[in-house]
Amino acid sequence: MTIELRQMRQVLALAEHGSFARAAVALHLSQPALSRSMQLLEQQIGCALFLRTAVGVVPTDSGRVFVRRARQVVALAEELDQQVQAERTLQSGQLSIGTGPLALESVINGALARFMAAHAAIGVRVRVRNWDELLPRLRSRELDFFVAEISTLEHEPDLELAPLGEHALYFIGRAAHPLAGRDQVSPAQTFAYPFIAPARIPPRQLEPMLKAWRKSGGRRAAPQAFPWLECNMVATIKRLVENSDAVTALTLSCVAAELQQQRLALLGTLPWMVTRYGIVSLKGQPMSSAALRFRDIVVQAEAEVAPAEAALLARWKSSGAGRARARRAGPAPRTAPA
Repeated sequence: MTIELRQMRQVLALAEHGSFARAAVALHLSQPALSRSMQLLEQQIGCALFLRTAVGVVPTDSGRVFVRRARQVVALAEELDQQVQAERTLQSGQLSIGTGPLALESVINGALARFMAAHAAIGVRVRVRNWDELLPRLRSRELDFFVAEISTLEHEPDLELAPLGEHALYFIGRAAHPLAGRDQVSPAQTFAYPFIAPARIPPRQLEPMLKAWRKSGGRRAAPQAFPWLECNMVATIKRLVENSDAVTALTLSCVAAELQQQRLALLGTLPWMVTRYGIVSLKGQPMSSAALRFRDIVVQAEAEVAPAEAALLARWKSSGAGRARARRAGPAPRTAPA
């Protein structure tokens, strides 16, 4: 036996108005249609719900039980409908995303600002971790999706990968770093100084970096630890680099302000120094309206990053900032320990 919400609402209207005529008007039905519907329902459940009198209708004992239960069910259905409608219009809800540190600085920060401006009623939770730490959180449904390096996830059968772009990484040092202003800086030269990794280094980058590190250490009795520090807080990394001879590798988006303020300098890059991040979600797992909207905003924000980075690099090259800044080097800051 299946009782429809439509029938429950009709029973509640009859109980409230005490008359088929008045209940039919409230329900936007004809009186004969309401009478037929109630007869079919009573036949369906096998008992009378209302006593018909000359002045109206009153619930039977069974009718009063039905009315009480129907009121609870209809209230729950209306609450559910309101929640679904609120999510559809992004008037309430929760969004939980993950991101790597480079993607956070390059794309996610800007996307979050746009999302908050348009959908401040949606609560957002952000987890900043390496890709291998975000993956189990995604699989346990703690995250709607995450944005991070995807080169190590391409063979995971349960994942949906949406590449966002490829961004060059640059060795970064303080503006007066001993390597600043050179035409070309090799990895082996940078590894003569403490190296700070902003995230776990993916294998396609790790192999050539380790090769360069071994090469740089071959000329010294005690080579630097590699990496000297691993930290997923880009702001902390930039502060350490600015106040020591430590070197890191970041995208241009991460250091745009510091380059313009002449606090940090580009030391060089190589073809394999790229980050490939994308949107990672579970196959077959539907996303909420909030997650879908934020994903669209992330894609829009990413589309603006590449031209902005190209413009920043062009300004940097045309200004001759590297050599000039090296010649204007001020007092040497504290050197990070090896």
